[in-house]
Amino acid sequence: MKKTLCAAMILSAAGLSGCASSESTQGSVDNSNAVEVMDEATLAIQKVKALAEHVEQQYDAGKDEDYVFFAPDSWKKINSAVRSMRTLVAKFDPNDQGFFGGPSESKVTDKIEEAQEALDNAVRIKTLVSVFLTQQLADMEYLSPHVHGQWQNELDDIHESTADLIADIEDDESTDGYEKSSAKIQERLLQLEIRIVKSNFYTPLVKKMKKLDQELIPQTYAQIQQRITQLKDAIELAPREQHILDTIIAKVEDDLRRANNVTTEVNWINSVDRSESEKIALRYRDAIATVAFKLFAKDISSFTYIEQITYFDNALRHKLNQQKVINNEQAELIISLTEKVKGALIETDGLTDGLVEDKIITDLNRIATDADVETLTSYIAE
Repeated sequence: MKKTLCAAMILSAAGLSGCASSESTQGSVDNSNAVEVMDEATLAIQKVKALAEHVEQQYDAGKDEDYVFFAPDSWKKINSAVRSMRTLVAKFDPNDQGFFGGPSESKVTDKIEEAQEALDNAVRIKTLVSVFLTQQLADMEYLSPHVHGQWQNELDDIHESTADLIADIEDDESTDGYEKSSAKIQERLLQLEIRIVKSNFYTPLVKKMKKLDQELIPQTYAQIQQRITQLKDAIELAPREQHILDTIIAKVEDDLRRANNVTTEVNWINSVDRSESEKIALRYRDAIATVAFKLFAKDISSFTYIEQITYFDNALRHKLNQQKVINNEQAELIISLTEKVKGALIETDGLTDGLVEDKIITDLNRIATDADVETLTSYIAE
């Protein structure tokens, strides 16, 4: 009886011990599974967040790329996809994937990929458009600061036409067949630029010309007309060649000043009574004769008007040639003196300062004599 009870107790103890061991082992397995599940959930969340963050960074950068203009449809898709992506990412929970749980990982990553594809497509479309419309886009950027008032509506209309063309290119994902539309926009931009340049430079000069009396000064007026036509042609050919335009404009302005002076002279001549016509002749003859006498000490008052002009021209040229000869002789003398001084310094390298000075003075005196300074002085006096 005691043996049986003892055996039962042993078995009972063994059974209890076995149960305790089994429960401990099961607990360890459950904890291990929980850690594994938790690690997988953490990794899934990190993966989703990393993918979403990458898209968000590109999305923020894309706001400065003007996709609204270069890829409008793609930009709409991007905004929609990013909003949906944010919603799903916020609801994503790997530990709550039941029937009434949050979105699955695959659903979230699919939406992230959708946003990424929209971003990639926007980049591709912008590149396509930028290359195809390089000149047009550059011209619009160039003109924008110069456009104001009456020209703004025209530029806005061109901008709208360009946006329509870009939308068509985006729909087709190709520029094939849009060459004529592109050329038309380019031509409109060129004509707008020409009109702006004419308004700034050509029109004001035309207004000044029209204030002149064409019947009073027909030859002078015709000269101005010819020059202004030249300016108009230059603007239409190359409106941005400002240095060429400035040169022509300066000549037109000079012609206009001359025309005003000629008008004054003609009006004065017309105002002089026929009995006092001598005043007209004396006014111009005396002016030239007086200047000639002051410059050349020559009385040319008895010459004809043409002879006066001819003498004045020849005398002035002769005077200028004389001065040129004098300048050349002076330059040669200076060079000769410089070389002689250098030579004297080299030859007297071992002499005392006093001897050096005496030798230099001697050489300079000899050079002056050889160069016939008196002759040079007479040229200068003349």
